[in-house]
Amino acid sequence: MRTHATIGLSSLVALAAAATASAQQSYGNLSYPANGGTEIPFTWSGGDNDNSGFVYTNNQVNGSWLTVGMRASPFYTGDNGFPNYVGNNTFQVQAGTTLPIANPPSSFDPNAPRWGFNWSISMDGSRDASSLTGLWWTMRITGPNSTGGTGNWGTLAGGMVNLGGGAVNGTDYSQGRWQLGYNFFPLNSQNTPGVGIPGLWDGLAFNPNTLGDYQFTIDIRQGQYGAVVGSTNMTVSVVPAPGAIALVGAAGLAGSRRRR
Repeated sequence: MRTHATIGLSSLVALAAAATASAQQSYGNLSYPANGGTEIPFTWSGGDNDNSGFVYTNNQVNGSWLTVGMRASPFYTGDNGFPNYVGNNTFQVQAGTTLPIANPPSSFDPNAPRWGFNWSISMDGSRDASSLTGLWWTMRITGPNSTGGTGNWGTLAGGMVNLGGGAVNGTDYSQGRWQLGYNFFPLNSQNTPGVGIPGLWDGLAFNPNTLGDYQFTIDIRQGQYGAVVGSTNMTVSVVPAPGAIALVGAAGLAGSRRRR
């Protein structure tokens, strides 16, 4: 379980956004250019080592292809259910906490959600820091509001992490896999280690059983406050797990019989 985040935002302030790159999003195997180009492996070391099922964009930056991709994925085990891609950059995932696994890792969190999310940033298929020099990573996540508001995390006002600087505190931000139960997500920007600036984000009040839509956006800037040269967004829609639907149906049927 990720217990701490220091992401180097001490100089980040809210500024007017520079011009945003615009590119059509694709769905499928990561590649550049999209659909039929050169495939990009997804080689995150913790699992999910395949490049399928991403929503992604390609933008030309200084003559090279910047590819920015995201997807929803099962967390810990495929038994948690693979997300269902329903089009329009939207994935459906199952509510609830993770199912048990036979050989849990030392960081196993039984209260984690069944789903997580991946991202990938590459230039002509490479994620080496030297290939990403001058590029800054930023992410914004907004939770559903139907239950009174679940908050938000991250900012698109300026670059959060310098991709050309390599890993930050052991985290490689050119690709990764997180789940919203990590305990840095509830922190607002002022209380986040390494940030300390109020007003950038409120923190996510995440509950794996909460239904609704989570909005994810990644922007890549050329320079911390420079133009956005690549961007991808997706929606993750949390729906009841099949077993929960069946239980609700059974409860309704029992109630109907009692009324008779």
